Amino acid sequence: MKTKHILVTLLLLSVSYTAEAQFFKKLKKKAQEAAERTILKKTDEVVSKKTEKTIDNATTKKQKTDNNQQKSSNEDSKTSEGTNPALSINTELKKDFYKEDLILTTHEDSNKPGQIQYFDADQVAARIETDPTTKPSYVDSEGFIYSFKDGEYTKSSFIALQSQGMMMPTMMLEAYKLPPEPVMSSLQKQTDLGMTANPFNGVIEFAFVYKPEHFRYDDFEESKQSFKGKTYTRFGFLNEPGYENSYVLFDSKDRLVEIFVENTNDNQNAANAFEMGFSRKGKALLSYQYKPVEVNLPPAREVRAQGQGLMEGVMTNIVKGGNQPKNDIDEDDYDTSDMKGSTKAMKKAIKNHKTAKANLPDTYEFDWKYHVELLMGNKGKDKMDMTFLIKEGATYQATQMVSKQTKDMGEVTMLFDMNLNVMAMFMKAQGKKYVSLYPIPKAKQNTTNKKYKITELPSKAILGFACKGLQLEDDRYIIKVYHTTEAKITLSNFLSFGNAKNNMNLPEIDPRLIKQFSNSLIMEMQMEDKKKSKNNVSVIAKSLTEKSTKISKNNYIEMNMFGGAAMLKN
Repeated sequence: MKTKHILVTLLLLSVSYTAEAQFFKKLKKKAQEAAERTILKKTDEVVSKKTEKTIDNATTKKQKTDNNQQKSSNEDSKTSEGTNPALSINTELKKDFYKEDLILTTHEDSNKPGQIQYFDADQVAARIETDPTTKPSYVDSEGFIYSFKDGEYTKSSFIALQSQGMMMPTMMLEAYKLPPEPVMSSLQKQTDLGMTANPFNGVIEFAFVYKPEHFRYDDFEESKQSFKGKTYTRFGFLNEPGYENSYVLFDSKDRLVEIFVENTNDNQNAANAFEMGFSRKGKALLSYQYKPVEVNLPPAREVRAQGQGLMEGVMTNIVKGGNQPKNDIDEDDYDTSDMKGSTKAMKKAIKNHKTAKANLPDTYEFDWKYHVELLMGNKGKDKMDMTFLIKEGATYQATQMVSKQTKDMGEVTMLFDMNLNVMAMFMKAQGKKYVSLYPIPKAKQNTTNKKYKITELPSKAILGFACKGLQLEDDRYIIKVYHTTEAKITLSNFLSFGNAKNNMNLPEIDPRLIKQFSNSLIMEMQMEDKKKSKNNVSVIAKSLTEKSTKISKNNYIEMNMFGGAAMLKN
């Protein structure tokens, strides 16, 4: 976890275990969306309204086009301009990502090659050969598939939808048991840049995403092996029952060479909401060779499927990329070095999740409300109100969040119960109350210990309390913090949970900070990113009130997101 995220997590008085630490990792973006995302996923009423509005907007924009397209049986068809028009879109971004020619060969349950893909980095296009007796198919950098039928090539762009760019790689990640974090981060970056993400279904993209460092953690065993005078780095699978003979191989240039899996499990678990169930018993191999390749896309007539125009409009409004200015991409936002194994840990926690509403205490009681305002981004243009509900000595804490985007969508309270090791999400929306429970995965100890300069700031009064100031600075960030010892509660009320033992995911913190902040309450914090003002964060205390608050579980309907058809329980 980077120093920025450590200090933001600590100084915002949030809990110090993985769930909320990760929540604050991308504070600017995630804080704005957390409550909105929760309600959108958990209430049919809100989902329906938003989806209907999106479809209406898309339909209005596309109606005339679609009506014209539907005049032919294929809805629309046209001859492509040039043989590779896709390459004229985001050309430099594509060439920066796809840097080398390669040949990808797939094998399943035999040594006989199944499909061979020839990828040309200059054209950012692939030729796919499966049978010597049939003409090859092609894929371009916008996800168009070129197929030969009835004496001509036609191309279809359905794969270009961003949902496809996520779905197919997700299937492959699960089938080959690969670390998903680097691929999902790459998907997000491509989307932020406005590219059509993973147009080659992820398998070509794997060669340009994965590096040996992505496998250097306790789920893999690293070794060296030599073959025909060449040395390779091998990562054998650990902690993956039934996949003991599986491995990933890199060459001396750290290029991906092989992904081999052998699944010996006889009984496959049924798919759930977080596992798509594409693994099967048997062997599979992806083999990468880095050789010069030439791919020439054939002239093709574009064929559009029935209703494709409407679908593209809806998906474009919902998930199509281009949200981030291309000169304002921060590589730190896509660094997954501190997230290794986190997705697998979450899946394991969900699989073993047994806590239900019946296991919760009848009521959670709080004595204090601490309201702070978060100002995020350049000049604090994004704002969020957060209220911490606190009971001194308790092994639980709750946080309420409201932003401009979510204030009309209902109330969300996140409660962290360290005795049960569970996060309870209490929601009020559309006149109904729901509670949904999530496991808190066991955190891995982070040993990062970055040094920073600490200096004193002039004292000042905040909410009538005398506050001392400290400035923390490293090569990237300047953080100014004001804290008081005059309040009736202290930071330790937030971090210790009444001395409950919890799995902290924090590195070693300077003892001076621990001593000073654990006996005081943070009243103001300003974090300045020297390189990216969009990452700036300010936290200002607005009120501290000694007020009793209760959350009674019997007032809420249980929403079990992992229970399939039995989702709602009284």
